Amino acid sequence: MPSVTASSWLLYLGIINIAAFTAYIVFLQLRIRQRNRQVGLINAIILDHFRRSGVEVVVGSISLMNNKRFTALIESEPMKRFRLSHIIEMTLREHIAKTCGLALEKIYWRFPIKDAEPNGAASSDNNDKVPPKNADDYINEGLVPYRDLPKVDVSESSWEKFEEFSTKDPNHAVAAER
Repeated sequence: MPSVTASSWLLYLGIINIAAFTAYIVFLQLRIRQRNRQVGLINAIILDHFRRSGVEVVVGSISLMNNKRFTALIESEPMKRFRLSHIIEMTLREHIAKTCGLALEKIYWRFPIKDAEPNGAASSDNNDKVPPKNADDYINEGLVPYRDLPKVDVSESSWEKFEEFSTKDPNHAVAAER
């Protein structure tokens, strides 16, 4: 019967360590592939969900933790229908949970505003009243109350005027008017 020496035990132990290390690397690679497939699946489901409603979006998803919770990053043009995006988020979360069994934990929205002019130049004062041709109607609707505001005139004054106004009692002026 052959005797087992210390050097042969070290050799066996080394082979076992190399096999364990190789198995661990293969396990990590499989886990990364599975995570990438899940991210691709979530992106495809979100894109399909918005395409059915006629909206083009750009989607990216990530998983920050090693669990089944994901974060979606959605970029779209500003639209009125996204005004209540928390309702869209709830339906999107439910849809992803039913479709692929994954949890969409967070959704971040980005609504980039395009330049009014192709070269990005600022408009002149006489064009303030008329919205640009390529501008978004949703943005123009939000700017309507601000278009007719009077222009503020700012000028310098003397230090004495500043001290006079800063030391004056504001309640004294109100009482004098009554």
